[in-house]
Amino acid sequence: MTGDAQSMTAHDELERRYRRLMTAYPRRHRREYEEEMVAVLLAAAEPGKRRPDLRDGADLLVNALVVRLRGWGGVLGAEAWRRAASVVQLAGALFLLGVGLHRLPLRLAPFLAGGADALDVARPAVWAIVVAVALAGLRRVATGVAMAGAVVEVVHVARWYDHSPSQVLQSSWLVTVALLVAVASAWLVGGPPVTAPRGRWWFAAALVVAFGGRVVDDRLYGYSSHLALIVEGRPQVRLGVPFYLIAAALAGWAWWRQGGPVRRRILALTAPVAGIAAMVSYGFAGFMYSSQRFPSPILLQPVQWAVLLATPPAVFALAAVLVDRWERLSALVRLGRQAENVR
Repeated sequence: MTGDAQSMTAHDELERRYRRLMTAYPRRHRREYEEEMVAVLLAAAEPGKRRPDLRDGADLLVNALVVRLRGWGGVLGAEAWRRAASVVQLAGALFLLGVGLHRLPLRLAPFLAGGADALDVARPAVWAIVVAVALAGLRRVATGVAMAGAVVEVVHVARWYDHSPSQVLQSSWLVTVALLVAVASAWLVGGPPVTAPRGRWWFAAALVVAFGGRVVDDRLYGYSSHLALIVEGRPQVRLGVPFYLIAAALAGWAWWRQGGPVRRRILALTAPVAGIAAMVSYGFAGFMYSSQRFPSPILLQPVQWAVLLATPPAVFALAAVLVDRWERLSALVRLGRQAENVR
């Protein structure tokens, strides 16, 4: 009898541990399959076994990850996500085109004489091609060119690393934009064609206005990223600021026209850019301060690289979960209101 009690105790403990591992699966999957899976695992276990084998635990966790990824694959393949990816592809490529064109006039004459870097010409050229083929509906071509453009942006920034790693960090948000455009382009390859983004020409108008403001600032004040400066001992706002505000309003109007579900997903898709900018500004503030003041540059450690590279996907995953939870909660609230109206 004592042996039976000990066997039952071991059985209960093993079942409890299996159920704890089952929490890695989505709730819907657990409701449908948990009892069956736990019963099969317990039936196959040796008598007196108290904890799952390493292999069993690893199998459960790997399968849980596969189930979650499969579920997310279905969610991320929804029409609203694909439309948001289309907006990010077009608006991001337009933005990168403007960034590439910004310094091109100053570089073009030396390039014709053989003194400038070919990347200065390749950057706007490749993003102009992305915009053109995306508008033409050539999804596979757009993906290939966008990936090439992302590589160009990475190489453009990476060449500063040996002598100015802080400059690489400051430009990491721009590389993130290029990678987002490449990912969004690849996102659109499978499935049916997506309707062209609403108000897409408003994004183009925002780019033209912002580019005009930057040209005005460069001619009057020289190349600088500061929006305010000191002139004769007095603070003065750059003349391009009204241009930038108008461009932001145009881009905001274009974003608003996409509709609620698409708007939320655009924010989720662009959240990695804000996440990497915040990480560099706050998480790497000490590194950038010391790197700029030591005679020889301080390079990033593997742990720092891991944090930097993990930030964009982690921020996107968090943003996607928040969008999903928000919409589920909103649907429940609507159902509750409808039920009250029926009463």
